[in-house]
Amino acid sequence: MGGPALRVVALDHVGIASTGAALPLVEALGAGALVGREMPSGVVVARFGPAQALELVWPRGEATPIGRFLAQRGPGLHHVALRVEEPLERLVPGLRAHAIEPVGGVERSSDGRPSLFLHPATTGGVLVELVEGVPT
Repeated sequence: MGGPALRVVALDHVGIASTGAALPLVEALGAGALVGREMPSGVVVARFGPAQALELVWPRGEATPIGRFLAQRGPGLHHVALRVEEPLERLVPGLRAHAIEPVGGVERSSDGRPSLFLHPATTGGVLVELVEGVPT
């Protein structure tokens, strides 16, 4: 009934939405110059900090997901990413059996691993990203 249970193996990263306001944090952590990777959604993502566990995300335009987020909520915590070992496609039925709904389908994270966002309305108000496997 519902597919395999969700077993989180680690906190993968924390996403911070910014228009540049988080750059002092980046500098304080000694990250140096950020090189962002542009995602198909028009969002630029750069990992930094200890174990690359912080992810700065900023928009390429107002009509992007981060552009809309910033317009509505301002800079700050955007998402929490949890690492799982189970293939994400196999987890979806179990998530839905617990009334947890994905946002879209399985995509690729900023480092190329399979990724699935869970709707904050079904996760206690927090946008949760599930990331499959260990970063390479």
